[in-house]
Amino acid sequence: MVKLCNPFGFIGHICPIYIELKVKIFNNACVNDNYLYELERNLELQAASFLMQKESALLQSQIRTEHFQQSLFDRLRTKANQIISIDVRSLGNFTGILLEIAADHVCLEIGENESIFPIWSIQAIKDLGNKSAQPTILQSKWNFQSFLRSNHLEQNQIVVHLEAKKVISGKISGVYLDHFDLNSPNSIFSIFNQNVLFITKARDFHD
Repeated sequence: MVKLCNPFGFIGHICPIYIELKVKIFNNACVNDNYLYELERNLELQAASFLMQKESALLQSQIRTEHFQQSLFDRLRTKANQIISIDVRSLGNFTGILLEIAADHVCLEIGENESIFPIWSIQAIKDLGNKSAQPTILQSKWNFQSFLRSNHLEQNQIVVHLEAKKVISGKISGVYLDHFDLNSPNSIFSIFNQNVLFITKARDFHD
């Protein structure tokens, strides 16, 4: 039988209680290690989840910022040469092939005619989608006044559609700051640009 010195200074047998205490301490150490491992793992998972939420929030914020900077015509440019449908103030829906997106108007091919819709007459456009495209230099500079001056120089026959479905046809005889003169068979009408709902002219197949 093994004899050992015990803490009380006398020779005796190994105390069973002393052995159980060592086993208990060892078991507690294992439990503590497992607890710390699980705690560290949970903290890592929480940190990863927080970072994912943060990245998602930043992405959503970036998307909102990008959307905020997009104009209706930016989104419409992705539909060039496609059939679109627009709702025009007091006149309802028009459907045609999108030929041109300028700074402040669009041109649709409807049948054998070109129809020019200024931005102030457009109420809504169907099914634009989420894509967008920035204007070219020409698109950013070509506006409704440019269209009027071009038709004035070429002396094209045009039809001007106004409020209350009033229609005047003729040739442009002068273009000014906020209006233009239209020479009809009987009179010359000075028309405010803002009163034009849309203008139609024969399709120019040489464009």
